[in-house]
Amino acid sequence: MNILGLEVSTSSAKTIIYSSEEGVIDVKSIPYPADVCDVVSQDVEGMYDTLMVCVKEILKDNRLDIDAIGISTTWHSLLFLDKNKRPIDRLKTWADTEAADTAKRYRLNKELGSKFYEKTGCVIHSVYPAWKYIHIKENNSDLIDRVAYISSQQEYVFEKLTGERAVSRTVASGTGFFNINTLNWDEEILKFAGIDRDQLSPLVEPTYHAPLTDEAADEMGLPSGIPVVIGGADGALNQIGAGAMGEGIMTLSVGTSGALRLASDKPVIPDEPSTWCYYLADGKRVAGAATAGAGNCVDWFVKRLNSDSGLGFDELEARIDGIDKGEAPIFLPFLYGERCPGWDDQRQGGFCGLKGSHLIGDMYYSLLEGILLNLYHCYIILTDVMDTPREIRISGGITNSKMWLQMAADIFQREVITSEIEHASIIGGVALALKAMGAIESLEEFSPPMGERIDPNKEKAEFYKKRFEKYLKIYERM
Repeated sequence: MNILGLEVSTSSAKTIIYSSEEGVIDVKSIPYPADVCDVVSQDVEGMYDTLMVCVKEILKDNRLDIDAIGISTTWHSLLFLDKNKRPIDRLKTWADTEAADTAKRYRLNKELGSKFYEKTGCVIHSVYPAWKYIHIKENNSDLIDRVAYISSQQEYVFEKLTGERAVSRTVASGTGFFNINTLNWDEEILKFAGIDRDQLSPLVEPTYHAPLTDEAADEMGLPSGIPVVIGGADGALNQIGAGAMGEGIMTLSVGTSGALRLASDKPVIPDEPSTWCYYLADGKRVAGAATAGAGNCVDWFVKRLNSDSGLGFDELEARIDGIDKGEAPIFLPFLYGERCPGWDDQRQGGFCGLKGSHLIGDMYYSLLEGILLNLYHCYIILTDVMDTPREIRISGGITNSKMWLQMAADIFQREVITSEIEHASIIGGVALALKAMGAIESLEEFSPPMGERIDPNKEKAEFYKKRFEKYLKIYERM
């Protein structure tokens, strides 16, 4: 069975052809043009057009019969449509923090915050579409008056391919409108936000599928009627694609942003809002902690702060050799605000303890270290809520750097395991399509081949313990 996987992420469109007999056949990726995506927003028509170019490229190079299509998108996107289901404005991504002031004001109401968290598994924060919507309603009522439907990346792509309006519970669970306990839209929250339920799409399981329309089939060069499986959001799909549906397997992804996740048979809602809890699939939830700053901070450093030097990633890593790491500055990776652990949309980041004697290598080391120290801070909180994982599977851009992978193992003082399959989230969409088509009975059956195992250097434990203590003092002071 051949599955065509489609992914629209924050920065690019991606396609994959996966054979249930042979595994990954081919992968294509195309970055969005600058006018299509600026990280915090996307032109959805341009996003879809880029995806179609990517589809045509992979199908041109691989003349295979396609049995099903699986979709992967991001969490926390917000798109407004008019009565004709046309986009009114650009889509807002998870990175949009325009609602920070509004979220902060509501977050001061502890009773409201606890109630919202217990119902949704989401902290009051600008990352969530619920608070983006409330902010816009309070500050731009003219725009809200034009809104007939509230949508997302997933819904837009699925409707373009099938003509059907629907949203998977996986994506819906990251909106702030969805009750993580009942697995339905929460009527009380919809009333609070002033939203009619008809403005939201019908909820379906992530294995739900509908036939590819004639129009979409013609554009893609495929037969019409191929089942299109609605899929889910990148974080959940990363868990599935990494083969981490079972208990005790943590996924640690360090891509544009960072996240740690564990699957659970029931909602995980601690008394104090800290971690998040969303819907995974097969009745399971996923509890986790996500950070706003990871690969985007690396890109900022390389493309902006370091732009004049022309040094690439490998050359910057080489500059780390020989520096006194104990004297390096501390980097707080909050250039794009903070999600876990403090949920402060307006927290700022940067280098602390920077001296005139520090060079580019000191700063680059601190940047990579600071991203992982933030994730380790989240790890401590998440493992206080859930059991310590027996295994950590790591993915994302970090896997391109052996030095950074080793640093992760040394900071966490845990073995970390890579996957031989690079693209865990789009592979998760493929796994959902395989289950929807009956090729596998349960998602726990899906077990991709594991790659490299990186053991921690025990001699580095005390060093990173001191570095983390220093990081925490600066974090708490600032």
